[in-house]
Amino acid sequence: MQTGSESAAASLPAMPESTSPEMDRVRKGYILGVVNTSHFLNHLQNGSSAVLMPLMMQALGFNYVQLGLIASLNQVAGAGMQVIYGVLAQYYRRSVLLGIANIMLGSFNAGLGLTQTFTQVLIVRVIAGLGSSAQHPLGATTLSSFFRKTRGQMLGIHTTTGNIGSLVAPIVVVALLRFLDWRTVFMVVAIPSVVMGFLYFFAFGDVVSRKSDSKKSGTKMALSSYLACLKNREVMVVSAIQMVGAAGRGTDINQVFFVPFFMAWMGVDMAVAALLLALLQFGGVLGPVGIGWISDRTSRRWTIFGTLFLSTVSTITLLLHSQVSIALFLNLLVYGAVVQSRETLTQSMISDAVPEEHADAAFSLYFFIGFISGPAWTALTGYLVETSGFGMAFLVVGLTYLNGIWLIGLLSPRKKATARGAG
Repeated sequence: MQTGSESAAASLPAMPESTSPEMDRVRKGYILGVVNTSHFLNHLQNGSSAVLMPLMMQALGFNYVQLGLIASLNQVAGAGMQVIYGVLAQYYRRSVLLGIANIMLGSFNAGLGLTQTFTQVLIVRVIAGLGSSAQHPLGATTLSSFFRKTRGQMLGIHTTTGNIGSLVAPIVVVALLRFLDWRTVFMVVAIPSVVMGFLYFFAFGDVVSRKSDSKKSGTKMALSSYLACLKNREVMVVSAIQMVGAAGRGTDINQVFFVPFFMAWMGVDMAVAALLLALLQFGGVLGPVGIGWISDRTSRRWTIFGTLFLSTVSTITLLLHSQVSIALFLNLLVYGAVVQSRETLTQSMISDAVPEEHADAAFSLYFFIGFISGPAWTALTGYLVETSGFGMAFLVVGLTYLNGIWLIGLLSPRKKATARGAG
């Protein structure tokens, strides 16, 4: 007898039948390549801003509070848009939505090279944030639908490719700055995302989620999915675990404040600070895949407990270093691994918590709830840095992860769901 989850998976329209196993493998390979490459480029641009924005600060004359405001409103635009993708996916293919979003992201990030005032920078970054908003909910839902048996691992790879973009960004920017000014670098780094956006239009077999020809019926189904997810305790608690931690969202505190922190706290120059940020991101490359693999085979609850505790410890211990050393390198590797893994683990827990027919709504809510606090944490960190210094700011950031440990106790005491279907 077919179970409810098996029935939902069988009727899921996101993975239509292919004519042969070989075509199915090709389609999956294309999906994995395009989704992860666009995520890489998304993070490459945001990681580039970590090095370029301090140069822009000097050229245009704004302070840490204004820097935090630019980053915060960029994140508000991205997180606010994420909540509606569960509805949009009822009417438009995910590949089309991702294509349009990547073109928007690349175009407006390139436009940063033309800005002349703080207000112009703010407006352009907000619109670019709208373009970046599609990658997480639609990319995660796509991979979750096509790779059902290995969700934790595939979502870990998705996170890792983004983190690789963040890893190489400082190195690429430092190299480009030897030959180009910061305005031109913004443009050079952004162009590949526009190209990638057009590649999404070469459909990889996904269809709209709506199962009825009636738009009214499709909207009703989408809203019922949102309602079911809002009533799902696991979805709400897991989303809150992602929300309460200050960093670990890709375009957040790590990208905005770490280069200035290294320069001010340890007295290093821009090039060394950029390489230290790259080392942190290297930890973020290794962590999500390895920790996601562990969580697939053990307990996601205990795995995320360990990463949250180590996130607090590794953030606060950064303040103990006054110069570049081996101990600092290890600290940065651990910090990058555990802080960046929270997103992978919580996404896997969301996939476990709902039938696949509710995946679009679940991921939309998760990314909205989990990421909407990012702007507040970024703005608060900017204010604390400006008024109290990096020491107080990083202490507050480190303590935020303890809230997630408390929330773990609200999860239902049940075993991890077993994903069914094609993988």
